[in-house]
Amino acid sequence: MAEISIIPKRSLRGLPNLYDKTKTEVRERKRNILYLIFNYLVENRLLTAAEALQNEAQLSDQYQACENIDLDIMLQEYQSYYYTKFQKYPKIVRRVDESETGTPNRSKKKPSAKQRAPEGKEKYASPSESEDFQFEIIPLSDNPKVTEKVPYDCANRSNEWQEAAERISKEFVPNNLGVTWKDCVGLDTAIEKLKEATVYPMLYPELFKNLPTWKGVLLYGPPGTGKTLLAKALASEGSTTFVNVTSGTFVSKWRGESERMLGVLFDLARQSTPTTIFIDELDALASGRSQCQHEASRRFKSELLTQIDGITSGESGVLLLASTNAPWDLDPALLRRFEKRILVELPDEGRRQEIFRHHLGRSHCLDDEDFRKVAVKTEGFSGSDLRTLCKEVAMRVVREEISQMNKRGYRSGAPRKVNYKDVEGALETMKPCTTPYECEKYREWRDKYGSW
Repeated sequence: MAEISIIPKRSLRGLPNLYDKTKTEVRERKRNILYLIFNYLVENRLLTAAEALQNEAQLSDQYQACENIDLDIMLQEYQSYYYTKFQKYPKIVRRVDESETGTPNRSKKKPSAKQRAPEGKEKYASPSESEDFQFEIIPLSDNPKVTEKVPYDCANRSNEWQEAAERISKEFVPNNLGVTWKDCVGLDTAIEKLKEATVYPMLYPELFKNLPTWKGVLLYGPPGTGKTLLAKALASEGSTTFVNVTSGTFVSKWRGESERMLGVLFDLARQSTPTTIFIDELDALASGRSQCQHEASRRFKSELLTQIDGITSGESGVLLLASTNAPWDLDPALLRRFEKRILVELPDEGRRQEIFRHHLGRSHCLDDEDFRKVAVKTEGFSGSDLRTLCKEVAMRVVREEISQMNKRGYRSGAPRKVNYKDVEGALETMKPCTTPYECEKYREWRDKYGSW
């Protein structure tokens, strides 16, 4: 037999009183707002506007705002609270579109709430649903200035989309980073694959007429092997719009903020084709799935997979380039989206000799035999390690020159050139960052999942 719950009579009797109380509070709050505005207009000598407000709102002279209540102070308090809660200031005033400008006609019917609402307005979660998610767009170069603003079509777009597009377009990387393919010594295999995806289709369009180019390229390997250097060279010589995406520290972002930014990023990439999107340290943004994974990370990863499918399914003109030092931590679903998975290994003996020559410059007195000895002694060094070694070698000469200047009190002449003893001394104080076990781990992963 079904149970029937009966509301007590006392509860029913209390409902009208509660409704009347709520209406009274709303009416009182609206009246207080009008008196606050009236007081602000009078204090700022806007007497005509104040008189018009008093007549139209029928404000009585018997009431006025209290002395300790000020509209300006209330706004400052609200902004401080908002910034403390969300790490951003509230947007109170927005620019009016051209279609919305003009003096309102009082005789016309007032627009409804649905008509007044801005298009594309997203529903944000309450402050209790705010989340911590790491996502940021940063420039690849040290110089944040972009020589040319990336154009984009903002027709029929919401204000939120336009704001995100404006913010992202400023971070598009200019193609004057000063890095060329020649600077990527010993990375011929990766260079050729990147040229196949970006350079060759524009140089030889007749060869790629019925042949789609690579849409996703993943560079993985030990740290310091030149993965980011390849991205810089592609940004300089690839003749494509280049944007760099990396993990950041956006704390307490609202629900859906990162996914919306990602969608705008790919929209701009499709509008600015040919475009290369470079994601550095991909494992930080899209690691493997686990039960303890945050909900925001799962939503962001799903949006990323959807956007990647959109550029790999057709002729979108967008290349997704990513790098990682931990390919085994990537989600298998994300790994499948990269057609080329290239291992950027540590340089061998011959390439170490080339890299050392490249970074050492001409201010030295080493012969070919000395370079061969250096290449043998730097087994296990990455390209970044060799660059640091060259800096240490040069600093030994500088330290010696500073010591002599402190003793003599003046500079005798130009510093001497680097010799082999300087290199030996620097090697005694520096060791490689990667172990043979880690290198073997990368090779094993390549044999299972690589595509080169």
